[in-house]
Amino acid sequence: MTTCTCLVITCSRCGQVNDDFETVHASTMNEVLDWFADWQWSDHITPEYCPGCVAELDCERGGHQWGPWQPSALPHRTHRLYRICEHCRAAIETKPTHPDTLAG
Repeated sequence: MTTCTCLVITCSRCGQVNDDFETVHASTMNEVLDWFADWQWSDHITPEYCPGCVAELDCERGGHQWGPWQPSALPHRTHRLYRICEHCRAAIETKPTHPDTLAG
């Protein structure tokens, strides 16, 4: 019987598991740390965050990149409009007093 240390990569912000990354098995924690030393998930500024969290942080710092207003496709929300951030996929919804007042 052998003790094995396993490494599963998860986002430090949201906890999402990196499914594109194989689980690493090693005999010691030092082996894992040596292997992990050069790893980064998304970028050099926030290597421990998943790409979705990096996009959210970008938008928190610099603002959203909103797409155009769209009518809702949900039957119980037919009088509402929504739009999605092209970068982080955040969404907002509004019930306009008049649709022409929403020019972007």
